[in-house]
Amino acid sequence: MSAFIKTMRFVGDLDDEFYDDERQRDVWNEASAIGFQLFSWAAMIAAAVLAWTAGRTGAWIALGLLVALTSVTTLTIVYSWARGVNLYTASKIGRVRGFVVALVILVGYIGVLVKLQPNMFADASSWAGGVTGAVVGGGAVGVGIWYLRKRNARFEAEEI
Repeated sequence: MSAFIKTMRFVGDLDDEFYDDERQRDVWNEASAIGFQLFSWAAMIAAAVLAWTAGRTGAWIALGLLVALTSVTTLTIVYSWARGVNLYTASKIGRVRGFVVALVILVGYIGVLVKLQPNMFADASSWAGGVTGAVVGGGAVGVGIWYLRKRNARFEAEEI
């Protein structure tokens, strides 16, 4: 067992005798998933609203929420990968819900950038750099999506 998995098991207290009963474990896992999703949505929406409505202070709070949410979500996904579960293949997440989540997070991050860097796009060269960055970033995201779809298709083919 890797140090990462040992650490995550300790954080989740997964060796507690509570988890010996299968029904208790299943109900707790469902309740934890619901709680995680509630926290995620509340943090995303609060960050998106705070970034645009509460000035610089709200932008800093929004940034903290978004960084914490991104970190916790990433660790959750990495833990499932380390345990041999590909979340994206198993649940077909790349649907409308994934798009909505990405959109809300993007609204939050853009709001943070706008509030914390008000003179960021003051001249034309900054706009050109922003457009170039958006094109390159969009291309990188496209390549990443293409790679993940290809990898997930391979993963599904291996399961059959």
